Order: sequence, then structure tokens, then C-alpha cells
Amino acid sequence: MKPIAPTLMDRFLASVAPTYAQRRFHARLSFNYMGQYAGAKSNRAALKSWRPYAGSADADTLGDLMVLRSRSRDLVRNNPIAAGARQTSQINVVGTGLRLRAKLNAKLLGMAEKAAEEWERKAETLFDLWASSKACDVTMRQNFYELQSLVFNTKFESGDAFILRRTSKLRHAVAPLALNIIEADRVATPPQLAGDFMIRDGVRIDEDGAPISYIVLNEHPGNWILNTFPIFEEIPAYGAKSGEQMVLHVFDRMRPEQNRGIPALAPVIEILKQLDRYSEAELMKAVVSSFFTVFLKTETGEDGFASALPGHYGFGPNEVAMGPGTIVDIGTNEEIQTAQPANTSNFDPFFQSVVRQIGVALSIPFELLMMHFTASYSASRAALEIAAQFFRDRRIWLVRNFCAPVYEWFMVDAINAGLISAPGFFSDPVRRAAWLGAQWIGPSRIILDPLKEWKAESEAVNLGARTIEEVIIERSGGDFEQITAQRVREHAARAAGKLEPEILAPAGMGSQVKEDVSPQPADPAGTPAKKPEKKQ
Repeated sequence: MKPIAPTLMDRFLASVAPTYAQRRFHARLSFNYMGQYAGAKSNRAALKSWRPYAGSADADTLGDLMVLRSRSRDLVRNNPIAAGARQTSQINVVGTGLRLRAKLNAKLLGMAEKAAEEWERKAETLFDLWASSKACDVTMRQNFYELQSLVFNTKFESGDAFILRRTSKLRHAVAPLALNIIEADRVATPPQLAGDFMIRDGVRIDEDGAPISYIVLNEHPGNWILNTFPIFEEIPAYGAKSGEQMVLHVFDRMRPEQNRGIPALAPVIEILKQLDRYSEAELMKAVVSSFFTVFLKTETGEDGFASALPGHYGFGPNEVAMGPGTIVDIGTNEEIQTAQPANTSNFDPFFQSVVRQIGVALSIPFELLMMHFTASYSASRAALEIAAQFFRDRRIWLVRNFCAPVYEWFMVDAINAGLISAPGFFSDPVRRAAWLGAQWIGPSRIILDPLKEWKAESEAVNLGARTIEEVIIERSGGDFEQITAQRVREHAARAAGKLEPEILAPAGMGSQVKEDVSPQPADPAGTPAKKPEKKQ
């Protein structure tokens, strides 16, 4: 079939009404190229009025972001499910903060194993000193581990967060690096540049769609306290001389050519608000049903017991307030009529059904979203495993988009300050990547039955499917070398006190059992204990 080319009328309409011309041309394309998908048919009763516009990623999102952000933040402030979803995600993804474990590529750098371990421990110590200090925050309010939660929560509510590379205000800071977290609303397009096609809601891009710079307001546009004229500052994405990244734009890119992030609650904003209204109505119904109110009918309706109550309690002259133990005065010609609300005994099943849909959209199982574990062990374990996959994905995403770039910024400043040596870091991109190797340890997973799950981990280690270090990191978030060194010290102390033999045969950790050649202690009867038989 010969391809359809735009007609003269199409070109004319494109110059005066581009949106209409595009829809008209696409409609003609659809008419000539009829597919076989039922979901694309327009002659079905369920699909006749469903005609969404096929816009670009920016066209579908940029115009709605201001409303989406404000509604998302309102839900997080006032809706229990939205607030719980954010808090549950933050606790399981970030927790008290992701900790650095340096893992440089010693082989690629030509370093001996011992020298590499010493360099890693020094890098970890320096970074932790910087990260634990509030000097790493340009506002001097939070340390780096707390900033991780701030970035995660900001992205959850607003869709994206911006981190500017700044210099610390303290002279005695471990490293001169400081971070400035910028909320999404402050990155915007100035009115005089509204028609610039290469600026997408404050993000200036090149012809390939890569960010060149970010236009930042000096204050939040919703800061009603300040009545000042807005000042815009354009900050380059990369340094002109150094080529170093100067701004981190943390967001989920769901489509090609998407330049701004979307709040996590965007797909469920409407259903959350409707469920909130439904719950509020049910709560009010239960409260009103619990009231016991007595109505006194008098001859005049003016000199009764409750005639002074309305003005005293702040109600208007025509208002009647119900309440527990309330006495209300009514006149002779007045009577009481009540409207019985509909029976909603199915509130809880319906509520749970809707919350399950919300959980699907947010990738959080119903049991964890509602903190309601009443199913069997297997069902609860499956829910936690599904949640663990989602949280692991979000943690890796946060590391790649925030933690790892910040660690690179820190290493640049630490090397320039002479705190640490990394030959070839600035001259060789391969060696730079080798020096920046790292592992980030997050919060431990939820364990339903510790005995069962630790036995399963022990079997996995014996089979060689897992390492002890992997188990320690996932289950407790600890450090293998530190834990091992501590166990060695504890064993030496207990062996010196005759509380356990000097040579241990670790059970369930895949080690070979060694024969104990030390003197065997006697049993209470004075008979020496038998030596364990050597396994063949």
C-alpha cells in the first residue's frame, strides 16, 4: 500500500491549528490502516467515547504536574493510606540510611589485596565522617543519611528532586562538598522563555534531549510569606572546564523524551480521594448513630431548657446540634424528622478491595500496606517476598541516581584536598570507575519465622548458592569483616574462660569439621568426655 502523504489542506491546517491538523491526519491514517486489535475499535459501545490523545511524554505530563504535585502532597498530609504507603516505602528502601562499603577493582588497578583493603577502609571512614556530619547539607539541618530519606520522600510526593553541588559553609568540614536539595516546583520556565521549545518546565535540553542546564527559582513559588519578585538562575548541568556533573535530577523516566518526573500517587489520586470521602462519611455515620439526644416539646419554643444553649455554644439561632446526652428544645408546631442513611454493612470488604487495587498500583502488597497479617505463613511470606523485590529495585534506583553520584563528588573533593590518593582518577575513565566501586547496605528484611528462615539460609550457604556475607547484609545489614572479627574476639574470650573449646566447628556454615585435639573437659561424674569421632 502506498504511504499517505500530507495534503495541501493538511499543511495549511498545520500552520494555523497544529493540534487539530495532527488529529485529522492521524484519523485518516487510522482509517486507511485498520488493524485487528479490539481495543482500538471505535464502533464498540464501551469504546466509542474513549479517544485519548497520543501525545509525547512531555505533552502528556508537563501541563498536569502542578496539580498532581499539590494533590499528591495533600493526600500524604491527610490521607492515612497515602501517608502509610510513603512511610512504608521509605522505611524499607532507605531506613536509617544506606551505608557505604567501598569495593574497588583491585585487579584492574594493579593493587595488592592488603593494600586494597586498607584503601577501602580509609575511604569508608572518611566518607562516613563526612556523611554523619550536618556540614554535608548546605542548610546545616540534616546529615547525608537523613538526606537520603528527604530525596526519596520528595521524589515520591513531587515526582522528582534536584540536588545542587555546593561548598560547605564550615571551614573544618571533612570535605568541602555540601548538598543543596531543591524541590521540584523551584525548577520552572520563566514567563519570558515560555515559547522556547528547548526548555521543558525549567530543563533546557539540546537537540538530542540531553539536559544542558536547569532554571531554578530563588524561592518556592508557593511561599506566600515572601512577597518578592521571582528571580531565576540558570545552573549548568556540567562544569564548563571540569566537565563534572553539577546537578542531579532524581526521577523515574517512564518514557523516552520524558524530562520531568511524575508523583508516585498519580495513578491513584482520584481513587484515594473518593475512598477518603467514603471513609469519612462512614465514620460520621457511626458517630451520629452513637448520639443519644432528647427533644423537649414546649408550648412556646422560646423559654425552654435549651433556649440559651445555641448562643452559648456558638451555634446560630436556627441550628440544632446533636451530641451525647444533649437536650434540644423545639416548639409546639415543630416536629422531628430523620433521614436514615443507607445500610453499608459491606464497608470493610469494599474498602479492602479498593485498597488492594491501590497496593497493586504502588507495588506494595495489601498485607504490608495495611499492616494486616492475618493470612497463613505461606501467604504472608509470599507478600513480603514480592514487597522485598520492589524495595530492592527502589534501593538500587536510589543508589544509582543519588548515592553513587554523591560518592563520586565526595571522592573528587577528597582527592583534591589530599585526604586520599587515587592515581589516574582524573585522567583515566576506566581507573576512575575502578576507584569508585562500592556497595550500599540498606535496612534488613522483615523475618516472619526466624528459625525457619535462618535454617534455609544455612542450607543455601552449605550448597554454595549464597555466601555468608550476602546473608549478613540482607538479614542484618551488618559488615561481614567486622562481624567476623568480633566473633573471633568473643571466641577467644570464651575459650580463655573455658566456656567453649578453643577450636570450633561451625555448624551449617559449610566449614570442614576439624578434630579437637585440646584436652577434653570432664563430665560432672569425673569421667573424661569422649573425643568426637573423626568423620570419614
